Amino acid sequence: MHTRLISFFMTALLALMPVGALGAYPASSELAGTAWQLVKIMSMDDTVYEPKDRTLYRMQFKQDGRVAILADCNRGTGSWSSESAGRLEFGPIASTKALCPPESLSEKYLAEFQWVRSYVMKEGHLFLATKADGSIIEFEPRDIPVVATVLGEEIRTSDSAEMQKIILTRLFDRYAAKNGLEATDEEIETWVTRIQQAMEADGLDAISELSPEEAAEFETMRRQMARSMIEHWKIGRALYKQYGGRIIYQQLGPEPLDAYREVLQEQQKAGAFAIEVLEYEADFWDYFINDTMHDFMEKGSEDEAMAFTVEPWERLGASEVSDN
Repeated sequence: MHTRLISFFMTALLALMPVGALGAYPASSELAGTAWQLVKIMSMDDTVYEPKDRTLYRMQFKQDGRVAILADCNRGTGSWSSESAGRLEFGPIASTKALCPPESLSEKYLAEFQWVRSYVMKEGHLFLATKADGSIIEFEPRDIPVVATVLGEEIRTSDSAEMQKIILTRLFDRYAAKNGLEATDEEIETWVTRIQQAMEADGLDAISELSPEEAAEFETMRRQMARSMIEHWKIGRALYKQYGGRIIYQQLGPEPLDAYREVLQEQQKAGAFAIEVLEYEADFWDYFINDTMHDFMEKGSEDEAMAFTVEPWERLGASEVSDN
């Protein structure tokens, strides 16, 4: 049951994309946005593993906290975190299971990430150290071109969706701060209480069965979800009041699609962000101009009238949890 609860909140957080997960893309770590290729793995017993082709063993620290890995004929993805300079950990790495050539380092390379605990930069190379100094993994940099800028920050990525998320996060974080739209502690507490009551009513309360670590993870995700949802709604309400236009249904709250498009067009014209790659620019705007992607609220309907007049945490009910 506990995995279902944690899975629910992670799914709900992802459902707030692309414009709802405000503040979810840390840029503070020096690793964010960098890409590397493997030079060698040095084991504790002095065994050295060197790939025949370094370009087949890559790693990219995405700015949204994900990591993308190429391991010869396999690909992997997971999460990374660096709480302070020199500290580094990876979450579970999900990878393909293709059978690579006999001399491949694919399995060895992928197996190292779960044990990484620290890193150091030296002469342009990145060195990862595993738990108890079991291995040292050396990487050399790979160049990733700047595909966009937002508020003076360069965005380097090979993923147009990641670029969009970073731009939206930076812009709407600033909009929320400027207009006092951040979620308050009281609002978060109300939201958490309401959803807890809804879960209990649906028989989903298994928090008592969680380990202390799982309970802490669950509570962190629940409060992150509350903050994201509340700020998502507050920003939508403010933009709708300013620009009007059509509203679309999204899983965890209404979105004023036309208002989003107008404010983003204004921000781009004012130089707040610029996209350097033509294909990426088309991908960026597709969400805001392609009506076939969305389910619009009927003009003059009760849903439209309530979308930004009734606070979402006041509408929380058991059905909103069980439907997910």
